Amino acid sequence: MNPSMYDASFVQPCRVRLLVVPVGKWKRSQFLEAVTKLRKYNEVRLVDITPIDSPLFTPQGFPQGRLFFEVITSGHNDALNLFLYDFEPFRKIFVVVGLVNDDSSSEDNLKVLKEKYPTVISHNLIYVGSNVDAGSSQDAQVFRSGDEFESNLETIICDIGRNFLQALSHYYSSYKHVTLRSPGAIGGNAVLKTSLTRQLAHANLPTNSTSSSSSSRKMNSFESTTNSIKRSASLKLAKSLSTSENRSQLRSQGRQHKILGNFQLLAGRYISALHSFTEAVTQLYKVRDHLWLASALDGIAICLLLLSFLNISFQIPYIVMLIIPVQTSNPSADPISPRNSSNGPIRSPRNSSSSLGLSQDVDVENVNLPILIRSISEKILYYYELSLNHHCDYAPQTVYSETLLKTLTFMVTCYSSTKLSPPILEKIIKGSLSSSLGPATMFDSNQLGPIDGKDEILFSKIEIYSFANKIFELQLKEMDLESQTIIYIVLSKVYHSLGFARKRLFVLRLLLVALLANQEKINWDENYLEILDGMIKLYGIEDRTPETSVQDSQASAWLTLQRKCLQLCLMVSRKLKNSECTSRYAVMLLSRYTHLLTQSEQQNLFTSFIQPSMFDGYIQSYWDPFLLRDVKLTRLESDVSGGELPVESEMSVLDKKAKVNPTRSDEVFNPFRQLLAADKVVSEADPTSQNVFLVGDRAMFSCMVQNPFKFEISFTGIQFNSETTKFCELGKSDVNLKRPYYVGPESIRIINLPLELKKATHHEWLNIDSVKISVMGLPAKDFPIALSENRISKPDVENDRFNAGRVQIKILPEQPELQLLRTNNMTDNSWMMLHGTKKRFTITLRNKSLKCPIEHLQFLHSSNIEQSIKPDYWKKMQLDDLYGLETQLEWMKNKCIKFIDPPQRMEPHETCSFDMEVDATATPFHFNGFDLVINYGMNANDKSRVYLKTLHSSYHVTLKRSIEVSSIDIVSLNQDFTSEADHVDWVHYLLKKQETDDNFNINKYLLLLLDVRNSWIDSIKTQLHYEDFESHEYTIESLHTTRVVIPIRKLEYQNYNFKKQLVPRVWQGRQYIQSGLNEEQEIEMRERFWCRQHILSRLSCDWILTTDASIKGTVYFPQFLERFDPKMVSSLYEAKSPYHIDLSIDKRSVTKGECVNAVVKVSPRSISDCTTSPQSPPERLLLNFAIFDSHTAKLLSKSNRRVLFNGTLSRHLIVIKPVETQLQLLPLEKGSYEICVCLSRSDSKDQAIQFNSGLVTFTVI
Repeated sequence: MNPSMYDASFVQPCRVRLLVVPVGKWKRSQFLEAVTKLRKYNEVRLVDITPIDSPLFTPQGFPQGRLFFEVITSGHNDALNLFLYDFEPFRKIFVVVGLVNDDSSSEDNLKVLKEKYPTVISHNLIYVGSNVDAGSSQDAQVFRSGDEFESNLETIICDIGRNFLQALSHYYSSYKHVTLRSPGAIGGNAVLKTSLTRQLAHANLPTNSTSSSSSSRKMNSFESTTNSIKRSASLKLAKSLSTSENRSQLRSQGRQHKILGNFQLLAGRYISALHSFTEAVTQLYKVRDHLWLASALDGIAICLLLLSFLNISFQIPYIVMLIIPVQTSNPSADPISPRNSSNGPIRSPRNSSSSLGLSQDVDVENVNLPILIRSISEKILYYYELSLNHHCDYAPQTVYSETLLKTLTFMVTCYSSTKLSPPILEKIIKGSLSSSLGPATMFDSNQLGPIDGKDEILFSKIEIYSFANKIFELQLKEMDLESQTIIYIVLSKVYHSLGFARKRLFVLRLLLVALLANQEKINWDENYLEILDGMIKLYGIEDRTPETSVQDSQASAWLTLQRKCLQLCLMVSRKLKNSECTSRYAVMLLSRYTHLLTQSEQQNLFTSFIQPSMFDGYIQSYWDPFLLRDVKLTRLESDVSGGELPVESEMSVLDKKAKVNPTRSDEVFNPFRQLLAADKVVSEADPTSQNVFLVGDRAMFSCMVQNPFKFEISFTGIQFNSETTKFCELGKSDVNLKRPYYVGPESIRIINLPLELKKATHHEWLNIDSVKISVMGLPAKDFPIALSENRISKPDVENDRFNAGRVQIKILPEQPELQLLRTNNMTDNSWMMLHGTKKRFTITLRNKSLKCPIEHLQFLHSSNIEQSIKPDYWKKMQLDDLYGLETQLEWMKNKCIKFIDPPQRMEPHETCSFDMEVDATATPFHFNGFDLVINYGMNANDKSRVYLKTLHSSYHVTLKRSIEVSSIDIVSLNQDFTSEADHVDWVHYLLKKQETDDNFNINKYLLLLLDVRNSWIDSIKTQLHYEDFESHEYTIESLHTTRVVIPIRKLEYQNYNFKKQLVPRVWQGRQYIQSGLNEEQEIEMRERFWCRQHILSRLSCDWILTTDASIKGTVYFPQFLERFDPKMVSSLYEAKSPYHIDLSIDKRSVTKGECVNAVVKVSPRSISDCTTSPQSPPERLLLNFAIFDSHTAKLLSKSNRRVLFNGTLSRHLIVIKPVETQLQLLPLEKGSYEICVCLSRSDSKDQAIQFNSGLVTFTVI
């Protein structure tokens, strides 16, 4: 029997057990489908059955009756039920039907059925879709359904019912002359006697007095009325049953009537059965045969329900009302008053042998039938408990427990209702409880149904719950496993219907414990899976997924109870040999409750459950979603120089760079950028640059895996998914079943595998967010990269327990490789050259690749000068110094190294040469070499990008000094020259100017004195130039110095306004910090800067070696003329002084005693120079004359006797406009004298403002 299909119906004794067996070659699914169709016709009306020759069981006796077949496919345990067949014959299998799907002989099949099922009284065959002719001597037992199984199935069931009634008539005849004994008398100790945990004296009391039912309250009002009846009946019985012979005869008759009632109940003769059971109750009540009396009362209750179901009016036997008094709705129908109505419903038999038969029956309409049924059931239990005092006529525990269960299911069916409605009756008759064992739906108050406030509900939830507690008064552990299973399953269904989820869990757990504790083998059925799955769902284990949901991991739960429940379900599933459930529960227990399991528990779970399930194929994937913690891809060092990783750059960017000036106006020149590559992407710290590879690269895949369990696991396969393996894959032979990677208990390990790069992704990024991993031989599964734990719920994410990681890789195609073969005219990339010279070299390149052309070439350089400068060098420098430095850097960038006709493209395996010129003209003296940087590459397949690589080559230079300028000075000219000095180059130049220029003034010229030194080991010829002046060639011996004089013209303030001319900037766009100079200092810096620039822009020097005419060069004067001092600036630039002083004399040569007139003209440069502000008065100046001895440069005192003067040497002037003054001199001694004029403030004689720019001399002869 399948306990899960047992519904504990109250009318179970009216059902005829029909066993269906397969005959022929059936598939399980087809056979079960046929059985399902057969169950649709399990109810047969007696009116549809052909009458038989048996007055007790013929259908004509009660055509309204029914035959209820209980179609089963598995038999009962006859060893347990054999002793109950004489007491409750409905437990027996009466009919067996063989479903035949072949052409086998019907006679042979019937013979086999009778041999295999000898205790069955009716054997039948149904040929499904067979062409066998069933015409034989046993035609009534063989049926043919035709091609369509359900075409005539109803007729066949009716004929099977007729065969059953005929067989039942013969079967009953064997009971007529047999003394019926109780199960305890037949089986002895083999029959388990009912064992209660409470005292029997209190058996008839309600279990919970505080929650007694409404029916109990109704019965209490009649107790006083019925007590007198019971006492009078006892006196009569004592008189009539004076001998034991009469008692035995009456007991035997009562038992016979009870058995007959059972058979008539099976045959659908419910009126006859009611009469038989009433007679049995009357007789057995007299002899106090409590066991059989209780069973007869059970039959009466069933008949009452069946007749109500058929909507047939009937009367409740008076004996029932006598034993079980209940309140009636009609007060005149008193149970102790006779009723003389002759046209009422069906009555009990008039010829009853009962001496109490003079009383009146009660019409069913006047009684609340559900309350009566409940009262009868309680009385039945009461009599069963009274029977326990007898040594053999006691109630078996199976009978007692099933009575409890059927009464409980009856109450559950009727609960929350006010009357016994047809739908409820149909549930009671055809099955009161659902066969589902899944999770319960919690009780809802809307299930109470319509209550108008006047009628009381039949049975409340508390009342049903109190009655259900009676079951736990039994010693259930002593019962057989099948009976225990039935009890627990029915109880779970009851609690299911009531919405008591926790109580249902408790009962199901008891069921599982019972299954584990019992050593018997039980027939496993798919319905049992609902018990285990229902347990998992009711405990909240199924819906709770802490391994993938943050919300579930943080929610409170009964983890310990859930773990114990899972362990229990696991043990039960293993005992019942359901490998699928075993594997599922084991994985669930291990993955969700690891922290609650000890080391021994985890190891036992793995070895006893996980491993066998994996071997048998029930576990198909590894259960830890956090297995993969990190993934890294590393490019290994290549053993060839061409293993450099190219930089990807868009073609549009390169085209734009080629069109614009490399020195942008809004960009600061960065000498360090040339050390890297042409593309700006290379110089940025790109986080994904390490994940760029080349096809064919040697690379390594590293993954961090975890093992949080307390047993060792192994990795038997690691590979990318199918989309990724198109481009790259891992070594297949490194990890497999024969060579696994082991990870110890509760540890993390990094697995390194070689990575094969097969196909280029070009400029597209390939995302790797998961890896296919096989653990312990399981099929490979995609495991996402779980970088870290997430504690914030993300409803839109399928698994939000971790922050998913991702690795992006780009695989570039095979690249060309450029090789620098040689550089001519040097040894080991080193050479020596003189400062100021140029030198040219030939570089030879080769493309080593045999497949890839070089489609882009860019040649750059970076010297040690640029490398030694700090990036923020400009922040603390004055503008004039900064200009000089950046001008030199700009020259180093654009002119120091030149590439002459470099190649633009190189085919595979092509060799080409080009020239490189190194110019040391303006290089600093500490220049010692440079790095040659060649950016080269090939275009992408779609020509939108170019892949750049870099070739570096270092060159070392030993720079030797040649011509240097050791010192510089500027002196004034104050006299004319004679033609005798015309051989001097600068004198010749001035004389020529004097001849050609009518406005020539010697005071407008200065002499620039340069000390030129030869620092080389050989003599050098030099020649200097300044504007249109060209000096003679000077041969300077080694380590010798020669002074070169160059005439230069003074800068007039009318033509050069330096104080308003800003110092230029080489690179624009910088926000310079203020220099901290005031306005006067700023003007001084500008004048000093522009005076220097004026000289340097016009001064040049060429030189050539006397020993080797091929070596020649130039002098870079900015390296020597670093800064002009104020004296040089004031001499060169007239606008440096606020006033223009013109001093002249009328005679250059005089005799002693001859007067000389000196005339001074003082004029302002501008009006603003004369006054500090327009509102201030004009400034008073003091003009002082000074006379010097030209030979000794000694100042003559005012009281000297050599040169006398008329007046004073000091004059007060206000110079708003040109002012002229004179001084008359009288020389008394021969000699050469100089006259000088000085302007000073009138309030401070010591503070000189300005001197005259040129000295005036005269000679006294």
